[in-house]
Amino acid sequence: MMFAAEKNIRIRVASIIIMDSRVLLVAHRKDGHVYWLLPGGGVAYGETVPEALKRELHEELGADIGVGDAAFVCDTIDPDKKRHILHLFFFCELKTENLSLGREKRLYAFRFFSAEELEDLIIFPRINDELARLLNGEGLPSIYRVIRWAPL
Repeated sequence: MMFAAEKNIRIRVASIIIMDSRVLLVAHRKDGHVYWLLPGGGVAYGETVPEALKRELHEELGADIGVGDAAFVCDTIDPDKKRHILHLFFFCELKTENLSLGREKRLYAFRFFSAEELEDLIIFPRINDELARLLNGEGLPSIYRVIRWAPL
């Protein structure tokens, strides 16, 4: 197995926040494209996953959250091997009633979506089906997924 010294796996934590059978997503805008993500972001060295989730949700939405159990994990790897992201998804609970979009320039919008609305939405990674299953109360067959890389 070959490991390139200059390449690193990015660890991204994300929160699954469900209210009234809808899941919270945050829109990002990059190069004129809009895509949706579960709220979250990168884990800093020396930071625990719950600490990273709490920091990221506060930065993105001004939200305080409670971090619950792990929902699932997935890898997305660029076919050219230029990027590798390990996504860790956790069930979270909002402790804040009023959300407001943070100041990061890529942040575009946020809203709650039903399972039906997820079908044609551009979500990275491509976890539309997994989120719909959770919203429909179906659960997931395994905790680990390999999700195909999707270019912007």
